[in-house]
Amino acid sequence: MAKEPGSPSLRRWVLLGLLALGAGMVLLTLLVAGVAAVALVDRLEGPEVWNRWSEIGDSFGVLNGVVSGLAFAALMATLWFQSRELSLQRFELRMQRDAIRQSGEELRRTADAGMRNLHFELLKMSIQDAALADVWPDPVPTSDETRRRQLLYANLVFQHLALSMTLAEHTDDEAREALRYIFESELMREYWLLAAPARRKTQVSGSGPSRMSRLADEVLAEFSATRPGAEQQPG
Repeated sequence: MAKEPGSPSLRRWVLLGLLALGAGMVLLTLLVAGVAAVALVDRLEGPEVWNRWSEIGDSFGVLNGVVSGLAFAALMATLWFQSRELSLQRFELRMQRDAIRQSGEELRRTADAGMRNLHFELLKMSIQDAALADVWPDPVPTSDETRRRQLLYANLVFQHLALSMTLAEHTDDEAREALRYIFESELMREYWLLAAPARRKTQVSGSGPSRMSRLADEVLAEFSATRPGAEQQPG
């Protein structure tokens, strides 16, 4: 993310640059003044003056150490600011990646919901018109019009439940509870058994519909264990 001209980070770097420039100009001025003073003293005074200045210079040895320490501290501060800036940039990049990933997931869910809605509409049309129901590769194997419509409606109920569970990100246990409720209906269990061949041909392993199918199979197995004959294929 590019920094705006008026951002605090940019102002901080401008301030540091101005301070460094000012310090450089001061050091250059002192250097030039020192050279000029040495030349002037050499021209006007004798060797005894240099001896006295040498003694004075020795007394400022501690001051040189202090100045060096301050310069080192300034260097450490600059490095800390740079490290802080890099950390902030990494944080911003991570936030951008998370936002992009979340946006992609939302788009995928929206597209999935749109496809499911189209599937619902096709099922509704087949419920209303038996001739359209026969167009499906796996038509409902019954000549009873009422039962045919009930089984197609059971398909709609299950698809609605699966979509709502997936979009709301319900846990497996929560989905099992909802499946136990709808599988109390004998027609729902009959529909699920009849639709097994179509599921094996169309579902992708690891997808949301595949997860719901696995959970539904587990719940139906519970019915088989607790209610003998509940999972038998309808005749």
